Amino acid sequence: MTMEREQLVTMFSVEKSFHVINKPIKSHSKRRIIANGLNKLSDDEKMSDDIFALTMNIFDRFILKYSQLINDHHCQLIALSCYSLAKKLRTNVLINNENEQTSWIFLNENYSDEEIFDTEQLIAETLDWDLSTVVPHDYIQLIFQAVLPNEVDQAKIRLHVHILLSLGICELNTLTILPSILCCACIKAALKGLSIVNIHQIDELLLKLIHCKKSELIQTQHMIEKLFQSCLQEIAPSPTRRCLAPIDTSNKTNTSPRVK
Repeated sequence: MTMEREQLVTMFSVEKSFHVINKPIKSHSKRRIIANGLNKLSDDEKMSDDIFALTMNIFDRFILKYSQLINDHHCQLIALSCYSLAKKLRTNVLINNENEQTSWIFLNENYSDEEIFDTEQLIAETLDWDLSTVVPHDYIQLIFQAVLPNEVDQAKIRLHVHILLSLGICELNTLTILPSILCCACIKAALKGLSIVNIHQIDELLLKLIHCKKSELIQTQHMIEKLFQSCLQEIAPSPTRRCLAPIDTSNKTNTSPRVK
């Protein structure tokens, strides 16, 4: 067994320990707003996307176990503390000068140092200090190496996969989907949208790699594609046109519309 394969087997084992089949979907009523805010915050601080994914994983697991009522002020403190914990687990704070935005929010909301420390401790103790886990982004490079050996193809779809994963992680319905399946579904959706390689060949390789049901993978892919289409429609300049780029028809020498 290769080192990459051994790594995948270990990650499959870890992710299944955190995802119970048919577990109830539960999170905070304002999860979507919280997720969007944390996603923007991680982007503003130029954090890698796996930080956001781990943040939401910690937040959702905490909410599932924490039984007391959480008001909006405390909820924001919990969300920011989950983000702070995720950064500590996935980055080197001394090297990455990373806390400017987070510190400003803590200060602006008048959270004391004691509150911040106590909240991080509460989260850690509620989760039995089991904070680090596998997130979908951890699979990207390993799956690329197995099914897309061409580095040019990898570079073309990597950004699209990250965008799709962020959209998926913001959704409550993805909480019960294994990270490996969610990652593969986003890779499939990106490949389909970019029409880079033969999708059917990739399907066979992915199913052998992650050992999931084909129907489950297809269903997850369709969910991701619907989310993406929904986002496109929200930001499109006109409901009758899905083109995201402005069309310039001022070029008289060209009778067909030109996309900038």
